[in-house]
Order: sequence, then C-alpha cells, then structure tokens
Amino acid sequence: MKSEFYPILNMVITNVAIAFCLAPFLLVLWKKLQFERAYTFIGIYWLVIGLLNQYNWVQSTNDNELQAQLLFLRNFFGIHLALIIFIVYSKGKKRKSILLTLLAFVFFETLMMVWNGIENDSNVIIIGIGSLIVMVYSIVGLIEYINEIYHSPLENAMSFISAAFLFAYGSITMTSVLNVLRIASPTDPNESFLYYVGLLISALLSCFGLWRYAEAPSFYKGKK
Repeated sequence: MKSEFYPILNMVITNVAIAFCLAPFLLVLWKKLQFERAYTFIGIYWLVIGLLNQYNWVQSTNDNELQAQLLFLRNFFGIHLALIIFIVYSKGKKRKSILLTLLAFVFFETLMMVWNGIENDSNVIIIGIGSLIVMVYSIVGLIEYINEIYHSPLENAMSFISAAFLFAYGSITMTSVLNVLRIASPTDPNESFLYYVGLLISALLSCFGLWRYAEAPSFYKGKK
C-alpha cells in the first residue's frame, strides 16, 4: 500500500508545484507590480522556471538523461536570476558584494564547463555551490529583516521572497550533497520529490509576499 501511495503523492506534488510555478508571474501582471524592478525579475524568474517545467506535462518523463539536463537548466537559470533579484533590491555595499559574487560564480562555472565539459559531475558541483550562495544571501536578507523594527511593504514582501529562495535552494543544496556523496542521482525519484516540494513551498511563499505588497496601502509602498 505504501509503495503504491508514494508514486501517486510524488505525481500530485510535482503537478501542483508546476501549476504554481506560473502563479507569481501572473500575480505580478494582474496586480501591476512590474513597476518595481525587483518584482519584474521575480516575475521573469518564475516564468522561466515554469516554462522549463512544462516538459513534464507535454512529454513522457521516462527519459532520465533529458530530465537531468532540464533539472540542471532550471537550477542554472534560477540561481542567476535569484542573485540578480537580490542585486536589484539591495543597495550600497551589499549590492556590490552580491554583484561581485555573481561575477565570481560565472567565472567559476565557466572554468568548470571548459575543464570538464557539460556533464553530471560538474553540473552537480556548479548547482550545489550556486544554490549555497543563494541560500547564504537569503539568510542574510532574513537576518537583516528580523534586526529591523519598522518595515516597509516592499521589505515585508522581500522577506517572503528570501524565505522562498531559502526553501527552494535549500532542497537543491541538499540533493547536490547527496549526489556528490553518491547517495542519490539526479534521476532518483526521491530527489525529484524533494525538489518539487521545495519548489511548491517557494512558489507559495512568493505568491504570499507579492499579494501582501499588492494589498498594502499605496501611501506606504514608497517608504523604505
């Protein structure tokens, strides 16, 4: 009974997560939040992730190699867009720090691809390190939010975005560690389940943060 239930649960979580991938993007358009640059990139982020997940609905998922390549692409683009979102939202020294980190990461991943080519081992290392970087800046953002007494609607919303990235890239970092230790592989159904659970929580938190900002009084939205 348990062995029959797990594949069904995996399928449900996967499909619900994919459906919710496009929700933040649609919410940005519906509530006209694109005037805030950070939200524009958040919308782009979820649009890219959502489109790269559509393969699960239009083709058979039995091609494990293709699934691993698509998982790499989703995480690859997601990491860069997440760091760009932090850059757009941040100011001063923090913005410069994130920008330098992004450039260093691009240099690192370029070296890895030139040295090892595009194959699973180098992909796992690239995604693992990139996810860890996003996690670090997500935690920093949450700590800064907690340490402040008063918060603007934008800061409230971005705290949920930081939490969203923490869940998403926390699960990706965990699976990357399992891959490096050879405990799991990118085609492992358990790893896929963990990825989509993190993705679903991330999408829901993003939607909640965007909704809170959209519903905040206009007078307070311009305040920092």
